[in-house]
Amino acid sequence: MNKAALLALLLLALPAFADNVTGFEDYALSVTITANPDGTAHVDEEVQLIVSQNVFDLYKDSLRSTRLTIADWQNTTGSKNLRYHILGANASPVNTRIFPKPLQRFQYVDKSIAVITVEYDTSGPIFLAAPAGPRKTNYTFMPQVLSFENAPEGQVLPENTVLVMNILPNSVVDLSRTFPRPTSPSAPDSKPSMAATYAWNATGGAIPLTPFDFGFTTEQSIDSEVSGFFASMQAKTTELLFSNYGLLLVILAFVFLALIFVLRQTKTI
Repeated sequence: MNKAALLALLLLALPAFADNVTGFEDYALSVTITANPDGTAHVDEEVQLIVSQNVFDLYKDSLRSTRLTIADWQNTTGSKNLRYHILGANASPVNTRIFPKPLQRFQYVDKSIAVITVEYDTSGPIFLAAPAGPRKTNYTFMPQVLSFENAPEGQVLPENTVLVMNILPNSVVDLSRTFPRPTSPSAPDSKPSMAATYAWNATGGAIPLTPFDFGFTTEQSIDSEVSGFFASMQAKTTELLFSNYGLLLVILAFVFLALIFVLRQTKTI
């Protein structure tokens, strides 16, 4: 959303912000999941907050600390969005990093936008990988790791929230088996999609996430398969050579060569 549109929204929402005793108001959330070949993922969460003038200094002082955790920022701002939205029993968040940005001021309203980005990796797979033929692999997203908002009918993607999936290169998505339908890209169900990114944008209203069915199929090229085979053989050979059995084989080979050399010297004499 551009600054002009956001300014208009702020003017309309001034009475609501006047009741905000913390000085911070959740505005928008974007969660981007980038799949890895082993089924794990890297997650980027961007939290946007509307900040009142009376807490400008509090936010600026918080920017100076590099040790604040998600819980610390949540306590400071009161934001409900500052938490992990992708987690599960076998896929807990690891390698968390937090990047708060300086305030973006608006000219005609004594408020600003604060953007806090949270990055982390999943400790285990959140995409279930299964062979689908020669050089082909099916990846199925595990919806139980989603942690957004609960409703009577199940989980929903709240309003002003965007969920983004970045899949592996050269992958195909069967949109006829995808639910709910991504808001982008727009493509007919009859044709497989080869887009790299899929998004569910709930800017206009909440999107039901129960059930949530999403997956893709990737095909490894012959060149990649051959390269992977030789790389695997090289790794196994190196591992064998530096193992106890490998050292024993090397010693036996030296002994064998030494015996041949001695026998040849004996025949020469």
